[in-house]
Amino acid sequence: LVVLSSRKKLAQLGDIKQIETVVGNYFERFDGTSYLIYHDSPPFPLDPVSDDPESIRSLLNSFEDKFLPIDYLTILGGDEIIPFFRLPNPCEDDDEYVLSDNPYASRDDEYLIPERAVGRIPSAGNIDFMLGQFDKEYSGDDAFGLSAKVWQEASREVYRIIDDPKDLEIAPPITLDQFDPDWLKGKRYLYFNLHGSDISPYWYGQDGSNFPRALGPSLTTMASGVVGSEACYGAYIVEKKIEESLALSFLKSDRCLGMVGSTTIAYGPFVPPSSEADRLIKYFFQYLEMGLDLGMALKSAKVDFARRKMRWKGFLDEDDQKTLIQFILLGDPLRRVRDERGMD
Repeated sequence: LVVLSSRKKLAQLGDIKQIETVVGNYFERFDGTSYLIYHDSPPFPLDPVSDDPESIRSLLNSFEDKFLPIDYLTILGGDEIIPFFRLPNPCEDDDEYVLSDNPYASRDDEYLIPERAVGRIPSAGNIDFMLGQFDKEYSGDDAFGLSAKVWQEASREVYRIIDDPKDLEIAPPITLDQFDPDWLKGKRYLYFNLHGSDISPYWYGQDGSNFPRALGPSLTTMASGVVGSEACYGAYIVEKKIEESLALSFLKSDRCLGMVGSTTIAYGPFVPPSSEADRLIKYFFQYLEMGLDLGMALKSAKVDFARRKMRWKGFLDEDDQKTLIQFILLGDPLRRVRDERGMD
């Protein structure tokens, strides 16, 4: 396990000794070897590197060459502390580039398929929020899901992995005014297939040309468990305050363990069979149900996604490639919602 950050930028955020104490306690819960690596003050004999993503990734590879393989990587801080990669967008859409942590999960230049389990602990300019991600109290045995009406058939195919598909809520008729925050309480899984935006804090439903607001940051205070979202920009957190991002607002809850979502425009079908974002989130939930931790569940979902698509079609198309690089884990990659036998 490696925790990766910037000493200089963490010190600007708050008390570095407090941060290192929390990280030390985190290491004590991990049954294995663990290291805290600052890219600007790494352990001997490694040399400091600048804060561009490629240099930081090279430092991780140098660490592996001189020490041990990295199976788990916890990135401590948002884009302002450890930057996302800005990867070429394989799709012809409005995204200039794709924000991604995939290259941090890869040991070579082939970054589509991860080799490490990676999670990012966002900072949002708030040390208490950041350190609170290491101190979660989870209990849940149920699921909640909400889908835009136009995607309800495809969404039920995903939701059946975690709950009865008949219980999936639909937006509309569900809108912001009808949403009950208690729906998110005491849950193991939270699933959303809604519209999102990089400039709005809300997620939206859809019925024809009607796009009502379905969920906003103020409604997530009771959230628990793990969030899987297919919303466009669902995990877009760059320069966002907590109240400006649903992803960050979910993580503010002390019972929400983590969130998997997309940093950019995501793709999915209107009806089954599952593909693109639907397929990836479905696999993520399946691996969580098998007892994998959050980081390994997302890594395994991406590996499975690529392997099965290659087996079926012989190649990964542009939508597939974007799906693999745009989905990230916000939260502690070591957390799990079931034990390794898939039991509570």
